[in-house]
Amino acid sequence: MLEYLAGFIRKFKAIQHWSIRHRLLFITLVPVSYLFCMLVWHSYWLHTQEVKNEIEERGNIITKVLAESSEYALALNKLPDLKLSLDGLVQSERGILSIDILDVNRKVLLHSQSKERKVSSHRIFDLPIKKRLTWVNLIPSVTDPVAQNDNLLSTTKTQLAGYVVVVMSFAELEDKQQHRFAIELAVAALGLIISAWLAVHLSRTLSITFAQFIDACRSIRSGNFTIDLTVKDGGEIGELQTSIKEMADSLQRSTTELESRVAVRTAELETSRNEAIKANMEKRKLIQKIHGIVEEERKSIALEVHDELNASLIAVRLESQRIIDLSQQISPSIGRDKIQQHAQSINKSALDLYNNGRALVRRLRPEVLDMLGLEGAISEMVSSSQNNYPSCDFSYSSEGNFDNLDNTSAMSIYRIVQEALSNIIKHANARHVEIILQRDIVTHAVHLLISDDGTGFDQTLTTSGLGLIGVRERVFALDGDIQILSDTDGGTTISILIGRLTRQTN
Repeated sequence: MLEYLAGFIRKFKAIQHWSIRHRLLFITLVPVSYLFCMLVWHSYWLHTQEVKNEIEERGNIITKVLAESSEYALALNKLPDLKLSLDGLVQSERGILSIDILDVNRKVLLHSQSKERKVSSHRIFDLPIKKRLTWVNLIPSVTDPVAQNDNLLSTTKTQLAGYVVVVMSFAELEDKQQHRFAIELAVAALGLIISAWLAVHLSRTLSITFAQFIDACRSIRSGNFTIDLTVKDGGEIGELQTSIKEMADSLQRSTTELESRVAVRTAELETSRNEAIKANMEKRKLIQKIHGIVEEERKSIALEVHDELNASLIAVRLESQRIIDLSQQISPSIGRDKIQQHAQSINKSALDLYNNGRALVRRLRPEVLDMLGLEGAISEMVSSSQNNYPSCDFSYSSEGNFDNLDNTSAMSIYRIVQEALSNIIKHANARHVEIILQRDIVTHAVHLLISDDGTGFDQTLTTSGLGLIGVRERVFALDGDIQILSDTDGGTTISILIGRLTRQTN
């Protein structure tokens, strides 16, 4: 039952995809067809009932009359006369198929059969033939005072004399009713045909009209507002035709005005775009120049720290060591111990400052980049991160030749990796970090991929920090592309493609 209901619902939903013509035919022909079927069925049922009722009425009357009229013929044994009467009745009454007179034991005494009737459905009627007996009491009762005043007393009794069986045929009445039913069916069919023709004609006319509407709307949608839509119908359809035509004219005027405005605005935007492109190119050149200046300044500061500050610290360490050596020549005393203690403290502080200076020099200008190249420098950086943070697994792989990469690009890629590792260590709480560095043999494009399985961040809710902004600016300064994918549960992946790198000139 549920499957049948589901199938019916699916078929009903399919009506939504029908055309308006099919819908109009459906809502018109289905009720008319239903009324036609109900009318035909009711007419057929009514005629059938009329046949049954008429056969029932006529059969009861004929059987009752025969039962009453056959009493005296049976009593007087006038069967031939009764036979003639039955035959005449069968011939005159076309609805009688046969008449049988039976005795008390239901043996056939008389049988009258219609030979010209076709045998069809029939109805049997059966009534008993009763014989009434009447006698007169000529001797009044002496003891009955009422009887003494009556000269004659009579008494009547009934006695079963036989049976009459009448078989009524439906053929004649059915023929009449079928003729009438055929006429009614023809009239109803004619009405159905006329209704169907009107429905098809009206739906076709309406479908053609709506097809014109659709063509006009498609023409308007395609930008052709010059439509040939003649207003020739009345009512809502005529109003709709008028509205579409007025809409097309209004859209034509609006389009003309809009095109002129768009032309002016396009020229302005083209000028703004050219200026923006020029400004962006200048911005990238400026950023690249700033990065170069910053790196040069870092290099200069690193050289000053290395050459001057570290040399001064070495001199301080030598002087403190000389003080310690001179104090050894003084006789043991409390003053000598204090001199040695302060000299050793100065020596240790100078050594710490020297180490901090070397670390600062490496941060300002990584010497490993000049000694090992880009691949080796990144490998050394990854190894250092692994030693400083053993709880996280760092992996690094490279492919391609980076020997002819210019210093500016190599330094920018090195700084990008350095900033990415710094952000991962500070914020990601990652368990695994993977760095892949590749360079295409033909195009010399560099592809850098940095991924981790840390907490990540929602880019739609989080404003990029200075670290990511710096990474983007370095990539844009090299005319590269950067893509950052991050999920709060799936870590972060940074993909960088730098495709226009210059070769280092000898």
